[in-house]
Amino acid sequence: MRWWLACTFAIVVACQRYVSPPVPSIDGVHDGLLDDPAQPITLRFTHAIDPATLRVKIVAFHPDSSGLLADETGDPTVDLHPFFAHDPVDGDSGGSAQLSDDATSLAITLRARLPVGPKLAILIEPGLASIGGETTAVRKRLLFAYGIDCKNGTGAASFASGAYFFLLDVEQPIGTQIKLFANIEVDPKTGVFRGQFTRAGRLADPNRCTPACTDGNVCQTIPSRMCVVPSTRAGSTDEFPDFFADPNPPIGYTLTATGCALDEGAGQVAFTTAPADLVVQQPPVSVNGLVIIASFAADASGVLRATGGITGDDIVFGTSHLGSGHGTVAARFIPADQAPNVPAPPAK
Repeated sequence: MRWWLACTFAIVVACQRYVSPPVPSIDGVHDGLLDDPAQPITLRFTHAIDPATLRVKIVAFHPDSSGLLADETGDPTVDLHPFFAHDPVDGDSGGSAQLSDDATSLAITLRARLPVGPKLAILIEPGLASIGGETTAVRKRLLFAYGIDCKNGTGAASFASGAYFFLLDVEQPIGTQIKLFANIEVDPKTGVFRGQFTRAGRLADPNRCTPACTDGNVCQTIPSRMCVVPSTRAGSTDEFPDFFADPNPPIGYTLTATGCALDEGAGQVAFTTAPADLVVQQPPVSVNGLVIIASFAADASGVLRATGGITGDDIVFGTSHLGSGHGTVAARFIPADQAPNVPAPPAK
């Protein structure tokens, strides 16, 4: 009799249905992009969740070279400065969250719009459990970004076609500066643009300085005339006269990027490129999925200038994949009579 009871119990236990941990996703994401930062974000779960186990943050995605966020590198108390946070004990900050009646989706309404362009992440903290099921043991990341949609935009009457000088200051995974000339052609009615982005190299003529530069140094004229090594960083975009457009490999390179520029009022223009791959032969380095996001406006003298950020999906040095990267960007328009010979983008 005891043998029969033991076997019956074993069969019952073995036949109990396994409920896996809930798997989250973001509704409406296409190629990592959401369309409208003014709309709520909806999290979807494969199983009904236990609300008491749900902790969520929305943060700017700035991992280190190992792919770790700041609070994952040894000090979990580091503040990620979330745009939004939900905690079953502390409540909501930066907006509000509403769980559906069947506990399978969470609608997040933000108090302020999220930034357009930079990579963002929804973090679901460990401990999330299905109702009557298993618990998630690790932090879940859902990466996304907002792109500018030119389809229903306001056009770009405040943005001029022509030559631009861009300084991309990469902060992670390794500090470096990428200098680019761009020849951009924009449709002012739609804001859609095509641009040819080309390496900006320092002019090598040593006789621009007196006495002439020696030992491989080149002459810098802005902000002051002095001899510098060719790799010296540019301090501002006004130094463009000290550079030339170099599309020729193995050191030079050029790439085509499309994107959108939209008037935002008060003379401001939102600018973003679609992801593009920057590949350099010498030294062997590439930035896969490079995105430039910036805001242009005319300064007091009427020069169109921009500041913003850059992101890259993967930075590769030689054969080493260093992971995603980010940094800052500064840019300015160059009048036609001062512009170097920058390659034009190919026809559509």
